[in-house]
Amino acid sequence: MLSTEKTYDLIITGAGPVGLFAGIMANQSGLDVLVLEKNQEPVIHSRSIGIHPPSLRLLSEAGLLNAFLEKGLMIRQGHALSHHRSSLGTLEFHDLTPPFNYILTVPQWITELIFIEKLADLKPGMLERGVAVTGIRQMPDHCEVITEDAHDGKTRALRARFVLGCDGKKSIVRQLAGISYRGGPYPSRYAMGDFTDQTGYGTDAVIFLSPGGLVECFPLPGGKRRWVMQLDVADPGSQTAAFVEQIHRRCGISPEAESCSMYSVFGVERYLADRFWHDRVVLAGDSAHVVSPIGGQGMNLGWIHAAEAARAMASVVRNGSSLDEASRRYDRQVRHRARKVIRRAEFNMMLGNRSRMPRLRNQLVRLLLGTPFRRSLRQRFTMQGL
Repeated sequence: MLSTEKTYDLIITGAGPVGLFAGIMANQSGLDVLVLEKNQEPVIHSRSIGIHPPSLRLLSEAGLLNAFLEKGLMIRQGHALSHHRSSLGTLEFHDLTPPFNYILTVPQWITELIFIEKLADLKPGMLERGVAVTGIRQMPDHCEVITEDAHDGKTRALRARFVLGCDGKKSIVRQLAGISYRGGPYPSRYAMGDFTDQTGYGTDAVIFLSPGGLVECFPLPGGKRRWVMQLDVADPGSQTAAFVEQIHRRCGISPEAESCSMYSVFGVERYLADRFWHDRVVLAGDSAHVVSPIGGQGMNLGWIHAAEAARAMASVVRNGSSLDEASRRYDRQVRHRARKVIRRAEFNMMLGNRSRMPRLRNQLVRLLLGTPFRRSLRQRFTMQGL
């Protein structure tokens, strides 16, 4: 086994959007950072697309906002419809406090590319691909991280004052730290696909509250639109043509199946780690919490916590702040915020579930969107007040 005498301030595992952003924030906070990713190549998939105002603020602080604005598309308002051309009401995001009074849509692979380029600008070599973490030994003042190289199978022992696990729902870092992960799946299943946009909705987001279940559609850069549909219990959701047909049946409008550039079926889950900071191991993103993607808040929540973790670790390493105090504060903030976002996501799913009384539900939505209550809904859907 190769070993190094160098001690990094921080080793981050996982180069998804949360791990990459954590590396940027930690570097800009004055930490010596190494980001490790087991996959040898980036995954080209649109996946998470929505960037909410709190994240826009963080991107601006990191000097990244202009790069995202060049690649993204601004959503200034969202409509709730019972059927095509049958409006229940509108949420106008431009009424939010400027300058971040919009939601930006950017395919996840572009988000990751922007982050990777920024990491390379900050410090060439900060990101290493094809490196899997296989062991962690916690010492009083550092961690020893055991890795295996996918290219040649060689192992290394790396040293770091902290390890930040951003390696997803099945986090090896969380498992090696012995942190329990509690939760499970919801009964609902969804399908989503990206299609050429021929709806005429422009840059507006649309949510259909159909008697048959939720359908969402969001504009994407390049003349595309993301469609998300709650599946019937018996529907395997495996065919794009059937997906499009069901959308048309529920909404009175649908994309063309032949224009599909991405299609997938997914379940929804909720998980929460028992701890988010254990000695010198810290968790962020799906390693720490999984929330339903309905509402598009999971990636944004991960960014908020990645920024907090980076600042907290920098305060310990650079300013001599109390490790115990930083750990307790981060644990408290992450748990409170994650539970709040989980409740909001569950509200979104409940609102879109197949309803036995769709008219009553839709009248309630119309009422909420036509009164001062819409301010509270706007706050919820744009991740304000976290």
